Amino acid sequence: MWPVFALLLACGTPDTGTSSAVRTVDVAALHDAGKVPLIDVRTPGEYAAGHVPGAVNVPLDTLSAAAVEALVPAGGEIWVICEVGGRSAAASQQLAAWGLAPVNVDGGTRAWRAAGWPVE
Repeated sequence: MWPVFALLLACGTPDTGTSSAVRTVDVAALHDAGKVPLIDVRTPGEYAAGHVPGAVNVPLDTLSAAAVEALVPAGGEIWVICEVGGRSAAASQQLAAWGLAPVNVDGGTRAWRAAGWPVE
């Protein structure tokens, strides 16, 4: 519980513009990108209620480099989404600290639904 809490405090707002290691995109970029390695860091209940097609659930409180690396081609990017962008920004900061190449999807699943795109 404490590491997640500390991670969220350290990250502050969903704006990740202060880190050169994290690229931030909107849901249109995710939609246009097609099939990319995508993790959804929401809780299992939130994920089950509807998620972007193809997203793999890796809740923020269980996030580990090993779990994510298994989903990413060597040296590739991992896209990260949550409900609106706060948790995905925190997860992206942590993934960057582990040497991975995260892409934070700002606006999250809420913006995806608002754009009229389907969820699973």
